[in-house]
Amino acid sequence: MSLPTPERTSADRREGSLGPARRPEIQGLRGVAVLLVVAFHVWTDRVSGGVDVFFVLSAFLLTGSFLRRVENGRPLALPAYWLRTFSRLMGPLAVMLLTVLAVVLLIFPPSRWDTLVGHAWGSLFYVQNWVLAAEAVDYYAGGGASSTPLQHTWSLSLQGQVFLLWPVLLAGTAWAARRSGVRFRLLAGILFGLVLAASLGWSVLLTAASPDAAYFSSSARLWEFAVGSLTALAVAGPGAATAPGPAPASGPSSGPAPGRAAGRSPGSAARGAPAAALGWAGLATVVATPFVVDAHTRFPGAVALAPTLGAAAVLLAGALATGSRGGVHRLLAAGPLPWFGDRAYGIYLWHWPVLVVYALVAVRQDVPVLHGVGILGASMVLTRASAPLTRLPQLLARAGRAAARRPRSGAGDLARLVATLLLVAVPVGTAHGGTLVRSAQQQSVERTPENYPGAAVLRGEAVAPTGVPPVPTDAEREDEWGRTGPECSPEDGRELIGDLGDCWAFGPTDGTAPTRELVVIGDSHAMQLLTPITRAAEQHGWKVVSYLRMACRYTADTAGVDEECAAFNAAARDAALAQAPDAVLTIGTRSLAEAPHEQLVAGYEEGIAPFLAADVPVVGFRDNPRFSYDMFECVETYGADHPRCNVARSEALQDVNPLLEVAARHEGLHVVDLTDRLCTEDVCASVIGNVVVYRDLDHVTSSYGATLTPDVDERLRATLDW
Repeated sequence: MSLPTPERTSADRREGSLGPARRPEIQGLRGVAVLLVVAFHVWTDRVSGGVDVFFVLSAFLLTGSFLRRVENGRPLALPAYWLRTFSRLMGPLAVMLLTVLAVVLLIFPPSRWDTLVGHAWGSLFYVQNWVLAAEAVDYYAGGGASSTPLQHTWSLSLQGQVFLLWPVLLAGTAWAARRSGVRFRLLAGILFGLVLAASLGWSVLLTAASPDAAYFSSSARLWEFAVGSLTALAVAGPGAATAPGPAPASGPSSGPAPGRAAGRSPGSAARGAPAAALGWAGLATVVATPFVVDAHTRFPGAVALAPTLGAAAVLLAGALATGSRGGVHRLLAAGPLPWFGDRAYGIYLWHWPVLVVYALVAVRQDVPVLHGVGILGASMVLTRASAPLTRLPQLLARAGRAAARRPRSGAGDLARLVATLLLVAVPVGTAHGGTLVRSAQQQSVERTPENYPGAAVLRGEAVAPTGVPPVPTDAEREDEWGRTGPECSPEDGRELIGDLGDCWAFGPTDGTAPTRELVVIGDSHAMQLLTPITRAAEQHGWKVVSYLRMACRYTADTAGVDEECAAFNAAARDAALAQAPDAVLTIGTRSLAEAPHEQLVAGYEEGIAPFLAADVPVVGFRDNPRFSYDMFECVETYGADHPRCNVARSEALQDVNPLLEVAARHEGLHVVDLTDRLCTEDVCASVIGNVVVYRDLDHVTSSYGATLTPDVDERLRATLDW
């Protein structure tokens, strides 16, 4: 994610002759950073810290370049700088965006197009971090198939924003220095010190309160760039600062200048040993960061001090330890690390889309070692292969200038930037228009039983029409829990349940007495059944009281459940017995993601014994299948027809309902099995009758549950002989 180096002007070359020696170890540090990023993206869900190293390097090189201009009396020429910088940055990014857009339209399900096109706009205009923050994207989720192939451009967007802001701050500081007579370096040090303190403090607070937002926040990340700027101010020799070097022929760099940097101050050889130790400690800190920071560590916050200060230590040591043979700069300047550093921008641009597409095509979350090496290799090949294409905007700009008979000038960079933006914006805009048309067509589909028959298809009562988008949508998913009704009153058992769980009551609202009273006890799986149960109750004038505690399946107190769950079950049992209902409804089996796929709830037979002893009928529902991955996301990621989203029944359920053996021993236990409305004889599908069946890996959507109402109604009344 190192940024490409703008072309050097003749003025730059003149300044370069006055600047310090080239520092190839910076390329090596960049190589370390990009290899950390790729390795920990591909094989783990950890934060690598490599991105933070790039932030430090970008500001270090940018600040040093402007410092030298100021102290050599050269004009800052901000408009020319911005045009030159962004015209160079946009070339590789544009090729990657267009390639990803083509791949998205070819192999990603249409349900994801709208989001992915939005991410293309965010990437193109350097606001992707704001887009992801608004979407509350979990960056720790890793590079699986459900990730977007442009998620990684958040860091490029943040760097682009700094490339706009930092020159303004530096120009303002230069103006203040001239007016006040105070040294530019002192004022710049105070400025970036304040930025460091304010941004780091805010980062710590925001990371503690909202880590997802903090990860992508510009304001919570500026301090990392301030560290790089302060380092540049600290290591610059008298009268000189970061000097630009020639751009690598095949690769990018971390900022406006690639290989030259801060001057090596006099007497640095005498400080060689301590400086060398500082450099090795800094590199060790950078490399150790991803092994210490796991997916549960809130980042960035104070934790991000490790990679940023580690990078700063390496840069400081490189300036001070020039006379040391044991300095870390010798390792970083030799071998393959500078080679990877030269290609860091391209590798970063390509590795994430390749990883996401790999996960989508291979239908897997984990990446074998050799496959991961292949992803790195593919990223390098794409970096090399796409290089000629990045020059297309430049050729178009030259053609335009030739046609207009204008000499090469700053207008060339403007023309190049505009040409690049147009080459990307036109196809992205066309794709965006297509997604808007598709969205309008989807919204025009009426949500009628004819369009969305759901379980009626398995009852043989309807045929699902083709071309109808499935519901509910991702935006509606959070509302897809069971229909519970209002909170219950004290006479319904509210006081007995207390704070141990929830108490809900649903019944006739016209003042008539209910014809039957049912009590539902259980967890979220009992809650999801309330949608068809309450709809059936509404038809027959029943009253339904439910006692629910999430993740607490109803069973006996001796079944090894945790103390609070046991207390809830005891309270729910007492409340139900006090109601003297016509039946108690429970979930009698527990589904499993792995073999044997389902089992009887431990202690269930003992748990229902008090009801049977009181002559209260018990209905034991068979649990719905549970999967090892989110079925709703499967539909969103792969499409409803993908084999991953249609699991073999033999891999989700046992051949025989485990409840039947218990029911054979107890006349008062009645079994209701709805799995024939969730699965066919062969397959448990994720979408049935154009309705998404599961809201996650094991909960039935309320929308699909509503289509089960006739089945629940008929089977309840049949088994209870009502």
